Parts: sequence; C-alpha cells; structure tokens
Amino acid sequence: MISSMTGFGRQRFEVQGTLLIAEVKSLNHKNLDIHCRLPEAFSALEIPLRNLVKKYISRGRVDIKIFIEQGHMGTIQLNEPVYKAYLEILSAISPADTTFDTVALLALPNIISSDTSEPEEDSFWPPIEKALAQLQEDRLREGALLWQDILEKVNSINTLVTELESLASVQQQEVGARFRQRLEALGDVDDTRILAEIALLVDKSDINEELVRLKAHLAAFEKCGMLQEPVGRRLEFIGQEMLREINTIGAKSAIYPVSEIALEIKAELEKIREQLQNIE
Repeated sequence: MISSMTGFGRQRFEVQGTLLIAEVKSLNHKNLDIHCRLPEAFSALEIPLRNLVKKYISRGRVDIKIFIEQGHMGTIQLNEPVYKAYLEILSAISPADTTFDTVALLALPNIISSDTSEPEEDSFWPPIEKALAQLQEDRLREGALLWQDILEKVNSINTLVTELESLASVQQQEVGARFRQRLEALGDVDDTRILAEIALLVDKSDINEELVRLKAHLAAFEKCGMLQEPVGRRLEFIGQEMLREINTIGAKSAIYPVSEIALEIKAELEKIREQLQNIE
C-alpha cells in the first residue's frame, strides 16, 4: 500500500504514577532519520525506541517527543551542600540585607537532587506502539489520497501516449515527404541514394521504441500501488526512466503535434515527481 511520509500520533499514558505524553511526527526525508527527546528517567530506552520505530517506518524524518505532563519519576530533594555553597557565594558578593529569589535559586545547576527509579517498561511500550500505529494510519490515509492524484496524472499520460502512437507514422511520412521535396528541387539525383537517405531519416524520427518502453514503465508504475512494501524509491526510479523516454521522443520530434504532446507529458511527469517526494 502507498504510504505518505507525513503523519502524526499522540498518546497520553501513566508510568508509576507519572502522567506522560508521547508525540510522534514524521516528515519528508530521503532516508530514515529518527530524533528522540525523552525525560532523563527514560534515556536508557532510546535505542530500543529507535528499533521499534524502524518496524513501522522505513523512510522519512521522525521526531519522537515524550514529556512529563504531571508528576515526576522518583523523589526529588534539596541538595543542601550545594545550596549552602551558593548562599555563601551570593552573600560574599551581595549586601548583607539582600534577599534572594528562591525560585531563581532552584534553577541553579545541581541544587536539586533526585533519586530516579527505573521506569516500568510494561507500562511504557504499549502506548508508544499505539502512537506509532496512529502515525502509520495517518501516513496510509494521506498516501491513498496522494496515490489517487498520481493515478489521475498517469491516466492523462496514457491518453497522451495513445495520441503519440497515432502520430508516429504521420511523423515518419512527413519526414520522408519533406526530404523528397528538397532533393527533387536539386534536380537529377540518383533514386537509390534518395531512397537510402529517406530510409535513414525516417528511422531516426521513429519514436515507436520509446513509446513501447514508456508504456511498459507506466504499467510498472501503476503495479507498484499493489505492493505491500515501501515503493517511494522505486516509483522515483521509474519516473526518471519515463522522463528519459519522453525527452528522447521530444528530441526526435519533426512535427509540432509531437513536440506539443511531449511537453504536456513532461509537465505531468514533473507534477508526479513532486508528489513522489512525499511517498515512503
């Protein structure tokens, strides 16, 4: 199934009396790029958390933020030796009647000590998996919308390719007729040479091989939508191959309708390329 690289998941849960919130957000990225922000008590879980993310996501930038909404892990207390040391320093550099802001004092480094207990993992992982599943549902929902839009453009290209097929023989006839007219204007020229030159030019203007390959690429492109795996990179590669074929067709163009349709197909392929940047 087609999955977008953009999504969001959020879960509120409790671990050892502490209320936490987990938020998972993913954005476009050419590779898998995971960023984690965890409370200090959960820092040891970062590596297994990264491994869990890889089971759900293979491509994109993933930001995981877990923060404490209410409560705390373990106990906290005033670090009295550090507190007294700060008071002595402040008293030495301040007038005797100066009062100190207690809130500001609490913000000083190491003035609070904590006895942090190990988090209960049985309470931690299920909500994280729910947030990741919610993220994946979001990505699949947006991916379905993207794919529908892309298929509409692919259908437009198929229609244009059909028009090119009908013009392929017209172009060859036109090239042959033009060359014959020019040679006839020169007067007496060897017919054998004329035929050889016409055959060469007609062959150079033949776009049937490119059209066959382009149709094959379009069919392979559509089949990717049925695969149960990430297909973003494969779709990008097929898109590049389609662009290569239509560029060759444009270079071989000898009549305006072929050039016009080639430009329309290139415009549709560019729109598809922009959409593919958001597919996993």
